[in-house]
Amino acid sequence: MNVIVAQVRRELWGNRGNFYVMIGILFGIIVLASAVFGITVGGGFTNLHPTGSANAAGVAMLGLGIGNFIFLFYVLSLTGYLSGALYDDRKDGSVMFWRSLPVSDTTNVAGKVLAAGLVGPLFVWIAVILGHLIALLAFATAASARGAAGFTVFAAPGALFGTWIFFAYALVIQTLWWLPYYSWFLFVSAVSPRGHPLLWAIIAPILVGVVELIVSRTSHVFQFLGSHLAMSPIFNGWPLLNVGNNMNQSITQSALSSNPLYSGAGWVSHFLALPSMWIGVGIGLVLLALAVIARRYSATA
Repeated sequence: MNVIVAQVRRELWGNRGNFYVMIGILFGIIVLASAVFGITVGGGFTNLHPTGSANAAGVAMLGLGIGNFIFLFYVLSLTGYLSGALYDDRKDGSVMFWRSLPVSDTTNVAGKVLAAGLVGPLFVWIAVILGHLIALLAFATAASARGAAGFTVFAAPGALFGTWIFFAYALVIQTLWWLPYYSWFLFVSAVSPRGHPLLWAIIAPILVGVVELIVSRTSHVFQFLGSHLAMSPIFNGWPLLNVGNNMNQSITQSALSSNPLYSGAGWVSHFLALPSMWIGVGIGLVLLALAVIARRYSATA
């Protein structure tokens, strides 16, 4: 266990730009945007709680919007990290150095996937909590300066803590849901020929899907890849607001009158019951095993 922890710390230290720096920049953007929007639209903040008490839905949706923003850019950064995680060791020849240490290839690969799927999302979650609080503080301060009871938004601790717990739960399910993608990028990183592992990781499944269409006239590959991208616990797990079947229908104040996190938690939990969830986890574990084998016998790139 201590060896794996040390390996994860090594990954975080060696890839500070993908974890600390990137999340820090996004957090700074949220702070700046909160100050600007708080000043410009703070007077309208009372629309979220016209009765004088905090509106749970408004608090929750603000926090989830911040969370989605941070996680989106984290994922984009993550693709670059994973596609180069094993390739870079082969490219600069450091794979020979790591083989001389008492660190197995399994531990090495495990450290990378844990850094990407668990530790990175933990940093995202902390940034979401801080960003959520700062955004609420900016809006509440601006609203109070204009005579509104802005700080009553903090009178709903259930909405605050509920949003954070909900987002943490969604992050865990998201890691399981996208494990086949994370594992695929690592596998390609371990076997990619010289140059552009990210490009290989994107083109290869597309070519397999095209071959399947031509040979068998089926689209199982594209359906699986598409469903795992189009459906996401983070991006599609937003709490349900009772706005009817028309997605363009305006959200009424009555729809925002209660905490919607319960419906959101139910929707995220629905992913655990999908066969494609566990098929994907199985595929991800197989790809991780193949990445370990490929690293064990790989030469420099």
